[in-house]
Formats: sequence, C-alpha cells, structure tokens
Amino acid sequence: MEFCRNLSYWGFMFTKFFSLIRVIERMNGFGYENIQKINGFSTEFLIKKLNTFKNVMMEEFLHGGHLVSLAAPALAISTMILLGLSINWVFLFITYFGTLCIYNYDYIKGLKIDYIENVDRSKHIQKYQNLRLLLLFVYGFCFLSLLFYYGNLISISFGVSLLVVGLAYTDIFKRFTKKIPGFKNIYTSISFSMLIFFTPIFYSYQINVLFLVFFVFVLLQFIVDTSFCDLKDMKSDKKHGLKTLPILFGRKKFLLFLYVVNLVSFTILMVAVISNLIPLFSLVLVPFFLYRIYYINKAKNPGVDISKLTSLVDAEYFFWPMALLLVQFII
Repeated sequence: MEFCRNLSYWGFMFTKFFSLIRVIERMNGFGYENIQKINGFSTEFLIKKLNTFKNVMMEEFLHGGHLVSLAAPALAISTMILLGLSINWVFLFITYFGTLCIYNYDYIKGLKIDYIENVDRSKHIQKYQNLRLLLLFVYGFCFLSLLFYYGNLISISFGVSLLVVGLAYTDIFKRFTKKIPGFKNIYTSISFSMLIFFTPIFYSYQINVLFLVFFVFVLLQFIVDTSFCDLKDMKSDKKHGLKTLPILFGRKKFLLFLYVVNLVSFTILMVAVISNLIPLFSLVLVPFFLYRIYYINKAKNPGVDISKLTSLVDAEYFFWPMALLLVQFII
C-alpha cells in the first residue's frame, strides 16, 4: 500500500505538467474550420492562443530552470525511500522552489555571459526579462513561506542557509573559481548534496551512518555531473578565466577523471550495501554507473553536441526514486 501511494505521488509529479500539453495538442485535431464564430472569437483563434501558451510554457520549463530544479525533489524522494519515510509533498515543494530560486538568480545575473554557450536559454530569459524578477520573488516567497510555516527552528535555519549559499555563489564565490582550480565544481556539488542532510533535519530524524554514506555517494555523483556540464561552457569559462576542471585537465584527461570518480562512487555504494550500512535495494542504483559511462564515452567525440548530453545528466535523478520504489516493492 505504501509503495502504491508513493508511486502515485511520483507519477503525478512527473506527468502533471505534460498532461495539460497533451490536452492542448489533441485540440489541434478539431475541425475548427467548420465551427462558427462565437461572440467574435473563433475556435481557431482559441487554438492558436493555446498553442502559443503551450510553446511558451514548454520553453519556460526547459530554459527557466524548472527541469533541472526537479532533480532536487527527486533526490529528496530517494532519501525518503532509503529511510522508509512517507513522502512529504510540502518538503518536495520547498526543495523545488529553493532550487528554482537559485537557478533563476544565476540565469539573470549571468545573462550576458551565457549568450556564448547557452543561446536558447539566454534568448528566453532576455525575452521575459521584465518578468524574471517577479518570478524570482514568487519562487523565493513560496520557498520561505512553506519553510517557515511547516519547518522547525533547525530546518528553517538550515534551509535558509542553503538558499543563501546557493545565491551567494553568483555574486561572491564565483570569483574564487578564477583563483582556485575546480572551486566551482566542488562548491556547487557540496551545496546540492546538502539536500541529503536537509531531509532528515526537516523530518527531525536522527542523522546516522546511512546519511553519511549516501551523502558521499551523491557528492561524488554531483561532482561528475557539474564537471561534465562544464564541457559545454569551456569557451566562455576560458574567456573569463575560470579554472574549471575541464579547462584544468583538458578534455581527454578530464573524461578519464570522470571515469575514476564514477567508479569510486559506485564502489562506495556497493561496499556500503555489503556492510549492511544501507538497504540492499539500493543496489538498483548500480546500473546508473553504465548510464554515466555511456554519456562520458559519447563526449569523447569532438563533434558531439554536449548540450544534448547534459540533458541525460539532468534526467538521471528522475529515475532514481522510481527504480528504488520498484525494487523495494519486489524485494
């Protein structure tokens, strides 16, 4: 019963956005050429407006930080499953709005720089630039409102600290990337990995060895992810003097570095399972080792579009909770 309830939660979260789009798309098949105008507005006019709205929403979902921000609640769900906790929708929205706030702030501040490597995203952000500050305020307000209403003193302090740390990178800590090699990758990886601790703190759950092991595993995974995504930003990062890992190692040695980190992270996971530090069903995450090997191998091709490969990186965390739920049910 718990499995079904959790699966329903995740399924609803994963499909609620696209269900509206499917409804709108079906309306394209209507024979509106034979439908009379009603009150001066034809069905054709309505369909066109709905299609425009659909396209704008899709662009916002892809380029407005929503897709990548969903990785935060997905990671939170995975942590809940490992702990045997019931899924808390409020906490999922807290992690989502907090992450969305951080991404949007970074997109607004880095708009001019992003035009070099992220043209589509930059055009979308600039097109609705007057609205972005309002959206940023709304995301921040939703995050703080939910956190202050449902959280305790410790979780409120921890959550606000995570938000400040995330926002501070763009204005304060980004300059250290010009001086400290790999600082950007380590900083962002640690920041996002702290969600592992945010979950038990919000639940008032005692932090144990399971959290420490899973934190190290996720930290190494994020180092692979954030570093890999820097491949597409090599030109702009090099132009601005940022010492990211791809620039530091060079493409060939950097990809070898990702192989090693990926191998170490999953070795830690398997040793932890064998030692009974984390549940046996956690081994379902091991196949994602091959998933990462796939896109790292693809990146060896100089002509490959790294932007498309980064979509594979962003999508991985959506599959973690579904895989964990499925295997937990079977076992």
